[in-house]
Amino acid sequence: MSTGGPTLSEVARRAGVSVSTASQVYTGRRPVAKATRRKVLEAAAELGFRPGHGVPAVGIVIRPSEAVTGFAFGTATFSNLAGAVAVSCLNRGWSVFTARGAADVLGQVPRLDGCVVLYPDARDEALRALTRRGVPTVSLDPDPGAGAFRWWLGADYRLAVGRLLEHLVAGGARSTAVLVGQTDNAYRRSLLWTYSAAVTRRGQAPVQRVADNSEGPLSATAITADLLARPDPPDAIVTSSSVFAAGALAAAQDLGVDVPGRLMIATATDGPVAELSTPSITGLRIDVTAAANRLVDLLAERMTTDADLPSPDRLPLDLIVRDSTRR
Repeated sequence: MSTGGPTLSEVARRAGVSVSTASQVYTGRRPVAKATRRKVLEAAAELGFRPGHGVPAVGIVIRPSEAVTGFAFGTATFSNLAGAVAVSCLNRGWSVFTARGAADVLGQVPRLDGCVVLYPDARDEALRALTRRGVPTVSLDPDPGAGAFRWWLGADYRLAVGRLLEHLVAGGARSTAVLVGQTDNAYRRSLLWTYSAAVTRRGQAPVQRVADNSEGPLSATAITADLLARPDPPDAIVTSSSVFAAGALAAAQDLGVDVPGRLMIATATDGPVAELSTPSITGLRIDVTAAANRLVDLLAERMTTDADLPSPDRLPLDLIVRDSTRR
């Protein structure tokens, strides 16, 4: 605990318990009732109290709502990245836990020295709660609704998506549609902005569709079938996830539309679903290990300073060309 910061006595007073009870929450020497433990931890979070002993503890908060449903459908993006960040933290000797929101972190963990927020939503409530409580926090991708927060590391989506679209045009694409999920975050906004700018420059009207995250590939299949039934169907589709790309491919195959002959399909988020499809699907890939290590390095820096970063870093994405766009 830093000099002049809140004391354990202040935490105990706010929680309405004795100092010895508050101390037992952190030492673990005696059992404490679950409700009492939560009161103490919530009071500590409100005051910004952090005990000055023990191994540093770091939380990993996975924000997109589709992280869990996507895992059930086969996407590995969130699980791979969360796992890599956790291992990188463990490699530093830190203890690690994972949650979906700030309340899970602040109300249940005795010691919180830092936190990593993966893919925050626009005006993300978890990111705001953590920073408001004074928890050193970094994020993978910025919160597009919180320009003042500078402690983030982001993928260079605009450059990578631009290259993907150029690849499709080089393959003969004349009309490209984009299919995204419902979550409003930096990734989705960058994808839509880059796509809209690119097709508008070519004199085309953007064709954008939103799939239901909870339905996964089924929603993408229905949307793609509707697009292909139009008098002027697209000859290329870019999706925001490999799960949606697989759904688009299923629709094409059900309708007897040749991929890639009549329709090229690509995803802005690569993964096993895209790689193992038949035909395999072109995608953008992030170096998960490099991203995790750089993110944890950033957190280590954040835990030692309050100064803002002058300019957040950008991570490259590699274009992995596969059969779905090879004409």
